[in-house]
This record gives sequence, C-alpha cells and structure tokens, in this order.
Amino acid sequence: MIHITDILFWFIYAISLYTTIFIIMTLIEKRTSPKKEPLANPPKITVIVPAHNEEKTIKGTIESLLNLDYPKNLLDIIIINDGSEDNTKKIIEKYKSSQITIINQKNKGKGNALNRGLKLAKGKYVACLDADSFVEKDTLKLMLPHMDDPGISAVCPLMKVKNPKNLLEKSQWLEYILYAFIKMIMAKIHCINVTPGPFTIYRKKDIDSIGGFDETSIVEDQEIAYRLQSKHHKIAQSQEGNVYTVAPKTLKDLYIQRKRWYKGTIITFCQYRHMLLNKNYGDFGMFQLPALAAGMLTLPLVVLLFLNYTTIPIYKKLHQLYIINFDIIPYLTLERFNMHTLLTTSWLTTDFSKLFIVTLLLITSAALMIKAHIDTREKMGIKDITPLLFFFIIYYIILSFMWVGSIIELARGKGNKWS
Repeated sequence: MIHITDILFWFIYAISLYTTIFIIMTLIEKRTSPKKEPLANPPKITVIVPAHNEEKTIKGTIESLLNLDYPKNLLDIIIINDGSEDNTKKIIEKYKSSQITIINQKNKGKGNALNRGLKLAKGKYVACLDADSFVEKDTLKLMLPHMDDPGISAVCPLMKVKNPKNLLEKSQWLEYILYAFIKMIMAKIHCINVTPGPFTIYRKKDIDSIGGFDETSIVEDQEIAYRLQSKHHKIAQSQEGNVYTVAPKTLKDLYIQRKRWYKGTIITFCQYRHMLLNKNYGDFGMFQLPALAAGMLTLPLVVLLFLNYTTIPIYKKLHQLYIINFDIIPYLTLERFNMHTLLTTSWLTTDFSKLFIVTLLLITSAALMIKAHIDTREKMGIKDITPLLFFFIIYYIILSFMWVGSIIELARGKGNKWS
C-alpha cells in the first residue's frame, strides 16, 4: 500500500533529480568564460547607499567604498538616510564631501530611497550597496568589464558572509557560497532572478527605461531582476568581485530576514506568473520559474515529512506513557525488547531504494559544494565539517519551517516593509 509520505518523498526526489541533472548538464556544456580584462577607459559610476538604522555598519560600508581601487573623479557616492532613528545620520554627515552626497528624508522605504539616488546619479552605471555590506578594494574593477557587452543590463557580485562565527552564520556562509556557484551557472543561460542589494551594478539607461525600482515591493532587488528578464535584458554574474554582508546571528533575526524574502518571492512570482512556461522568455520561463515553483512546493513538503518521521512518533510515545501514567519500568523493559527486535529485523524491512536515493543526493550535494568552494575561491577544512553536516541535515529543515511560517503570515494579510 502506498502511503502519502511515499508520494511526498518521490515527488521531492523527482524535483531534486531534475534540477540537479539540469545544473550539472549546464555546468558541463557551458564552459567557464575567459577572465574579463580591465576596461581601458573606466566610466563614471554612481554608488547609491540606502540606509535605515544602520549605525553599527554604515561606517564600514562607506570606508569600503572610499578604499575602492578606482579613479576618485569617476566615482560618486550618494547616501540616502531613509528616516533613521539611531545615529546613522550623525555618522554619515561626517563623510559629506565633493565625492559623497548626503540625502536625509522621511522613512519612505528602500525602493523610494534607491529611486531618489537614481535621479541624482550622473554615472553611466549605477551600483546599489546595502548599508550592512562591504566591498573589496578591487571589486569594482573586476565587475565593470562585464558591462562592456551592450547586451548586459546588470552584473551581480560574488556575495559572501562577513566573518561568520556561530553555527548559524557559518551555515549561511555555506548557503551563500553554494548560491553564488549556482548563479554562475544560471547566468550562462540568462536565468538570474535576483540582483542582490550588496553591490549589483546596473546600466543606468536600462534601469531608467523600465521605470526604476518598484517602491511597493518588499524585495526590490528581486522584482527588478524579474522586470529586466521580462523586458529581455541580460544579467551577468561576476566570478570575482567579492562583496561581504552581515548575516543574522540568531534564529529570530534570520526569520525576520527570511520571511520578508519569502513573502516577496511569492508576491513577485505571482506578479510575473505570465512568464511561467512561456518559451518567449527562454530558459528563464521554461526552467528557472518552474524550478522556483517546484521549490516553493517542496519546502512545505519537507516540513510534513519532518513532522511525520519525528514529531508524530515522539507524540505517540508520550501518549503511550500518559496512558500508563508514566510508569516507565515496564515500558522500558518493553522498549528494550522492541529495540532488540528492531535491530535483528531492521535489515529485512529497510527500504534500500530510499536509502540509496538519499545517499546519492547527499553525495551529489557534497560534490557541488566542493565545486562551489573551488569556483568562489573559498577553502574548506576539517573545522568546516560540523557546519557542513548542520547545513545539509538541519539548516534547510529550519528554513522550511520559516517558509511555512511566512506563507501563513502572508495568507493572514501580514505584510512587510523595508525597515
């Protein structure tokens, strides 16, 4: 008899297998692009930094921009203080100069702050940098050559977590590395669906032509990527240019971040649903969006499987103890007998097909993670084994629960705003 959990398992397996095979085939077929040569004539560029209550990080963000290896007369910086209630304004005022423009406004949201900076921008290219992110000295020079191709409207950085310390931060570090590697592959078939806030560079005339940033979106960096794709603009992914961002240190902070991301993902996906399975949008419509839809379905299923194999059995055991008034002596004797029976007969009842599939997926995932470390020039040592195990076994279960929580909040009409 087929159980619902078996159906869920095989559904998740089918999605994982299809996605993995597609990624591997794309990786094999689309060879690594030759390294881009620095531009002979560096263009003028404007960096927009929207900030809301960023007193802890804004100084480091500005200093990283001032330390960029780029002609000072060709680099303008616009900082938009979007109604901060802490010391952000006081800190940024110290940097006001001919190169740095300071704009103070009431809290109107990140999209509005970016658009205000966009109107003031004088550069041929515009980069957006979150106020909790930090750019390496040579990043701008390494990223700009991608824009030498007139068909490219935006180029994304190689985004990494800054100084991960605890297990949760290290899991995010691994997540960002893997995601950056996958984006490198997706860029080869023009399937990038997010132009991240930490230092994506845009061709200004292209952003102006599509109306700037969506001020109503809670994930403006994702929405504008979808809009660029819908207008058949191309998005590149830098394989060098490192940008570091501060990752949430606690589960509470991670949930606050992810529920905004997840709600925004659902809203943006629905907004651009006309692109789904539409061959007019190439691989973005025929692969990327179906893969995202499958992922949105898979995460709740992971929660159901987790509950089925952990929470429900635990509940049953506690219920059994309740029935016998927690008289555990005979119960323990029975449990010892059951455990002996289980150990002696488990090999007869083991579903080796599922065991093989899970093992194969874990091996494939580990291989992709190793490749991701190589391509992003990150090192993996013995000290990373624990975070790696946590990442593969626990971290995505945590994210799955956060995904379900976000769906529930969205269904109840609880929105988010940039704050």
